[in-house]
Amino acid sequence: MPPVLDHIFEFVGRYVVSSRSTTRFFHEGWGDLALARDVSRRSRAYFALDGPDDDECVESARAHRARGVDIRWTAATTAESGYGNNILRQDAAFESPFADALPEESRLVRFARLRPDAAGRAAEDGVSTSRTRRIAVLLPCTGDVDEWFRRSIARDLLADGVECVIPTIAYYGARKPEAQWRHVLRSVAEAKIQLSVTPVEMMLLSRALMREAEREGFMVELCLAGVSLGGTMSASTACALASARAARGDEASTSSAVGVCCIAAGADCTPYVDGSIETRLAWDVLRETLDDDDDDERPASKARARDALLRVMEDLDVDHLLVESSVRAAVCLTARDDRFIGAKSNEKVADALRRMTTDASRFHREDVDGGHLQFLFGSKRVIAPSISRAFDLIRR
Repeated sequence: MPPVLDHIFEFVGRYVVSSRSTTRFFHEGWGDLALARDVSRRSRAYFALDGPDDDECVESARAHRARGVDIRWTAATTAESGYGNNILRQDAAFESPFADALPEESRLVRFARLRPDAAGRAAEDGVSTSRTRRIAVLLPCTGDVDEWFRRSIARDLLADGVECVIPTIAYYGARKPEAQWRHVLRSVAEAKIQLSVTPVEMMLLSRALMREAEREGFMVELCLAGVSLGGTMSASTACALASARAARGDEASTSSAVGVCCIAAGADCTPYVDGSIETRLAWDVLRETLDDDDDDERPASKARARDALLRVMEDLDVDHLLVESSVRAAVCLTARDDRFIGAKSNEKVADALRRMTTDASRFHREDVDGGHLQFLFGSKRVIAPSISRAFDLIRR
């Protein structure tokens, strides 16, 4: 099946939308790169297996991992009819460890927890309650600013007894700055900050949920799952979790297992320059505002702006964060004719997931027909079964 939707997206981005439109990524240029570099440095400290004791970032990350986060449940548990029968919902938030560097609207990490009402299910179909709690953390794809895309995925998982956590990442949904148009990040610095803080926030959230379940006497199986942007963030979060569990002085859970279901994912910033999405970047603005010492060429070429973008984002490359043999199981699905993010990105994340899995028999890779956008909207039905497969591999 040809990647028709990817072609349409590329055509619209290249020829229809104005290069200076607020619907273009990075239409305000490079932004505060000094702040973005500092946030990235602080974020990487959470991935440090063993850093020097006199490194302030490492020491702060180590203390925060051990302390955890203070989750504030913003409402009582309620019945949630939109996700099926006997489903309970809780909404909550906690302060991001990077709150000082984020817009005011993004400083609270918000999420919804949905889980089957065990008593209701038992009364309905006689199913006995299990002492193993399966939790799926569903991260958003690019543009998934609310629960719409992930709702049908969660419905299928909830029907199978899996708890679902739907987080809102920085610059999305209720965490979107007022001046931002939907999910379109205004500067390169904002993109770097979003990609830096999300894995750490999701790691802290996952640890809090796992510890809570363990205190209640449950064995825990947690699967980080996402499509596209969410797929990359799932893999990065798993690495942060592995680092946290291996860090000196940190409590290592003995009753929990972590898996990853990474679907049609991109790696670091390569989708911005290698795939169809590069047609939605405000290259004119990036060229004109490029901080370059070469005065012989003005304005700078797109190629130089592209190289500068790669340099700015290179420390977020998944290879720099990878912790080998760190997850019990991994499932990777990719679109065979993916033009949206480019084939190199898919292969890079697939290789990373393979290396992260503790046992080769618990790694599953599968290609599906079509392009990236056709996968998102035409093959969505395979996502929940793939997450279920990841749970099956965890238990193998």
